[in-house]
Amino acid sequence: MQNSLLKNRNYCLLQGANLINRLGDNVDAIALSWLVYEVSGNASVSAVNFAINYLPTVFLQPLMGAMVARKDKKSVMVFADAMRMIIVAVLALTVLSGHANTPIILTATFLMSCFETLRLPSANAIIPLVITEDEYKAAVSFSSSLSRMAELIGMGLAGLIVGIFGIYTAIFFDAFSFGVSALLLSLMKIKETIKPSKKKRVFFKDFKDGLAYAYTNKIILYLCIIAALANMLMVPFNALQSAFVTDFYHGDAAYLSLMGIALSLGSLLGAALYPKVSTLIKSKMMIVILFFAGSFYYLGLLLAGYLADRYLLIAAIIIVNFITGVIIGIANCHLSVLLMIKTPQDYLSRIGSLSNAFSTSMIPIASFIVSALVSFISLEALFALSGIIILVLGVFLSLTKKMEVLNE
Repeated sequence: MQNSLLKNRNYCLLQGANLINRLGDNVDAIALSWLVYEVSGNASVSAVNFAINYLPTVFLQPLMGAMVARKDKKSVMVFADAMRMIIVAVLALTVLSGHANTPIILTATFLMSCFETLRLPSANAIIPLVITEDEYKAAVSFSSSLSRMAELIGMGLAGLIVGIFGIYTAIFFDAFSFGVSALLLSLMKIKETIKPSKKKRVFFKDFKDGLAYAYTNKIILYLCIIAALANMLMVPFNALQSAFVTDFYHGDAAYLSLMGIALSLGSLLGAALYPKVSTLIKSKMMIVILFFAGSFYYLGLLLAGYLADRYLLIAAIIIVNFITGVIIGIANCHLSVLLMIKTPQDYLSRIGSLSNAFSTSMIPIASFIVSALVSFISLEALFALSGIIILVLGVFLSLTKKMEVLNE
């Protein structure tokens, strides 16, 4: 199946664009996280920046999904990548010139996220235009593997680039990746049939139709709720990883790279194993295992910090991230396939954007709460509490009968 995908010019260009885009993003993720903490010196600001990154996803993406439903998907993606290239390049110049400050970083984060909300629904809806439904599983597994490879390389490069060439170089690299992505997407040749509508206010009708479909489809609704819970409970680590590495492990950006590499290697293996594993494990159990993995991640990273020997600490970090990555790689592939299979093509851009918005809706709220909590409790206590809560939720999901609908 993958051989036929590799012969598909449009699919290869799309995956090439996503690969270079993802590579730059992962270099930038570490650089920006480190930059925020370095400029502000405050873990609370890191949490606020994390929240701002998701605000456009929550409030704009449902509208963007309806807006691009009757637009040329390729053109929308090219425009979004070009705009993100400009924003990131300007941010890199401010860092290089020594004028970077917290308001500038927060503004750049917000603007980049705004244009990402424009790109994502188009990226979801363009997939059925380049492959057939029979190729979904193989395509998702393959693209997920490529994404994990990009993360692996990006995380490895990030520590080196930041340490040797400076943060601004890593951010310039991200701007370059957006430019290359836009170029590759522009080379795609897709015949997309845009269905015109004679009805007035078609934008709002499309939006309401997508919302109604998501609400009445129990599988999609449950997937959104589960993803929202998982994303919310991972906020403490995602928002405070630089502060955690610095204060708890007494490490530097290289530690973030190491954790990212191990997580990506695990995710890469998980994506490769997904086609086989999906025939052995039902959807409900896969969700439950995902929550157990989240608990294991928090508690494992926390316990690793008490190892006195530096080499044992590094080994423990690698093991915890790798095991968690395998489970995340499998689960992400399954959720993507499930969403595509259960959603009609005409609804993909709207359902994709709505589900993404809903699943990330609690992240800004959780980030602001975390920003306040770190002023009163230690990072260790926050990580332990998060791990315990995720474990309890995993047990609850394993016992509830309502989750059985995912197995249908």
